[in-house]
Amino acid sequence: MDMNRAPTARRLLTAALCLALALGGVACDASPDEADLAIGEAASYLSASEESGDLCGDAVAEASAEMLGTMVSEDLDTAIVSQTNSTVMCDFSARRQEVLEKYDTNHDGTLNRAELRVLKSDLDTQTDPRFARAGLRLRRWAFWRVRWAFDENGDKVLSTDERTALVDAMEARCQRLGQRLLEKYDTTQDGTLDDAERQAARQERQTAWEQKRQQLLTQYDTNGDGGLELTERAQLREERLQAMRARRQELLAWYDTNHDGRLSPEESLPLRQELQRRIIEGHGAD
Repeated sequence: MDMNRAPTARRLLTAALCLALALGGVACDASPDEADLAIGEAASYLSASEESGDLCGDAVAEASAEMLGTMVSEDLDTAIVSQTNSTVMCDFSARRQEVLEKYDTNHDGTLNRAELRVLKSDLDTQTDPRFARAGLRLRRWAFWRVRWAFDENGDKVLSTDERTALVDAMEARCQRLGQRLLEKYDTTQDGTLDDAERQAARQERQTAWEQKRQQLLTQYDTNGDGGLELTERAQLREERLQAMRARRQELLAWYDTNHDGRLSPEESLPLRQELQRRIIEGHGAD
């Protein structure tokens, strides 16, 4: 046999064997790299949902009018509704393990093809994904903006390299944000947050959220009932939407070099790469 053809022949034989096992009701193991990447993407989704800031907001440069409206609604929910179950410290390894445990239905410590297929379906559809933690409001549009930043060729599908870059960047972001928390709250300087330090961080986050909420109520709660009714919320939503539209026009004015009212993949690439840098450096996090 031609030695150059041997690896291909082995791959074909492995694929045929895997198919035969699958038809017989036995699931083959997924490629470790493939499974790890899908787990990392789901972990990135969870990490994005734990934040309450304007993660990758300038991706609105390519958002349609309808998309802007749904983004505003999601961002308002994040601003108004406290996520009391969100974690204090961003721990990407813990998020990975959390995803693995939810999809590893046979409890063998890895994802086989069938288990990986369920995870990939959840990532694609984003409809009640199994990896969603109870009490955590998933930020679908925040993660869309992150994906947009890494879709460098603008084909709306992440290649393996683009997806790898996304996961690596979100993990680096998590580490950066975690380091900030340690620098601020690790009073014992032991490299971890004990229960008292975590409680201090959690309390400060809650206080900051309450202050922002009170600012919104002061400006928009015209009847003084301590909440935002439909008309008051509609006014807040419209002002946020106008701000997004204005920012979109600013970005087009800056990056739309041929002035056709849209960003081509070549025109948007510098913006996407700038957003990647901001993600890694931890910008846009509260």
